[in-house]
Amino acid sequence: MKHFKTYTLFMILLCPVIFSGCRKLISVDTPQNQLTTDKVFKDATSATAAMVSTYALFDKTIDVNYNKFMGFYSDELNYTGATQEYIDYVQSAVFPANATNLNFWKNSYFAIYQCNDMIEQLNHSVALPTTTVTQYTAEAKFLRAWSYFYLVNTYGKVPLILHTDVNNNENAVNADSVTVYSQIIQDLKDAQVGLKISYIGSGKVRANKYAATALLSRIYLWQRNWPDAESNATMVINSGLYTPLPSTANTFLATSQETILSFWTQNGFINDAPGIIPSSGAPGYFYTSGQLNTFETGDLRKTNWIKSTTVGTTTYYYPYKYHNRTANTSAPEYLIALRATEQFLIRAEARVQQGNITGAIADLNIVRTRAGLTAYSGTIDKLSVVAAILHERCVEFFTEWGNRFLDLKRTGTLSSVISVLKPTWKPTAVVLPIPQNEINTDPMLIQNQGY
Repeated sequence: MKHFKTYTLFMILLCPVIFSGCRKLISVDTPQNQLTTDKVFKDATSATAAMVSTYALFDKTIDVNYNKFMGFYSDELNYTGATQEYIDYVQSAVFPANATNLNFWKNSYFAIYQCNDMIEQLNHSVALPTTTVTQYTAEAKFLRAWSYFYLVNTYGKVPLILHTDVNNNENAVNADSVTVYSQIIQDLKDAQVGLKISYIGSGKVRANKYAATALLSRIYLWQRNWPDAESNATMVINSGLYTPLPSTANTFLATSQETILSFWTQNGFINDAPGIIPSSGAPGYFYTSGQLNTFETGDLRKTNWIKSTTVGTTTYYYPYKYHNRTANTSAPEYLIALRATEQFLIRAEARVQQGNITGAIADLNIVRTRAGLTAYSGTIDKLSVVAAILHERCVEFFTEWGNRFLDLKRTGTLSSVISVLKPTWKPTAVVLPIPQNEINTDPMLIQNQGY
């Protein structure tokens, strides 16, 4: 892919920065071993390298510190190891000093810093074409919105950092969720305007207009803004670019029809795959019996997206949405960020909440048919159809970007579900603690209640 030619060089420069400690993680100092921004944006090649390196963070450092751990934190996954910081997530009792919690926070804010830097430098660029400035600025705003969506839903009140000024950032304060969501929506609306329908390069590995629209439909669903959730999901669906939905066997291939956006992987397997798929012995983490029992008989998602291995007398079931655990260039897999099935289920939920039960069931059945199931045959009323949609989300999006945790939280059922399963659960655990490192270095930050 042409736009990844400069990827390796820039990541060599960038990787030491990502994994090194910072005295203040929400105010990243200018790295000494990174190309300075005044040189990065003097030509399209180096600007592209900076943009691509920002995308790379989501597979390499963010998803690996979020997805499986929020599976532990909710009721999806169990853990076979003895690492205490992992066990904290299994018990839904994460402490402020937990290193994995810190990793997700710091890498998310590093991505935000990169986006802010891109936006600032592009705004002052005189060398790049206007079309490039518009496109890259819109991409940076999309990625910033993506990052803040997960931060605000994981921690509640979080610092809203929109610039790179270290002196201002070092005393950042907690912003309320209304303010953060307002910024997310503004960024996504700007991205809708600035992004084209067509994708840059090969594949769907850089955001286009429909990626911004798809994420915006999700944001509106979370805010219970049913009309806007429906209208944005409809725009994506009616584009015709992501349908018909492929078989469950092909959903997570790099070439999947329903992919709206994926994060490119250099060798055709996602960074977390070696931990997900065991080469021998017991998997590092596996499904809880409760989650396995949620699938209906004949559901192709259970057949194609879950595998098992038996060690001694114990059978472990593990996620198998992604099949590659080592390099595979003949059938590569990229980390899926957004896909069309979510848009059908967003529209279904938005429709039923507005009284359009027939339209909601029609969307629900598109998803069920792809899964090899019969059409919905339950009670035709609002509560029953909403429950069916939420169940469908549970069996469709398991172990994808913490969706189970996020759905339980947004529907107000997180405490009631998890408290039954985990005696260590506390009502304040609906948000994770702000990392202690941040509290120690920023006197203006306030720790979440219960920590």
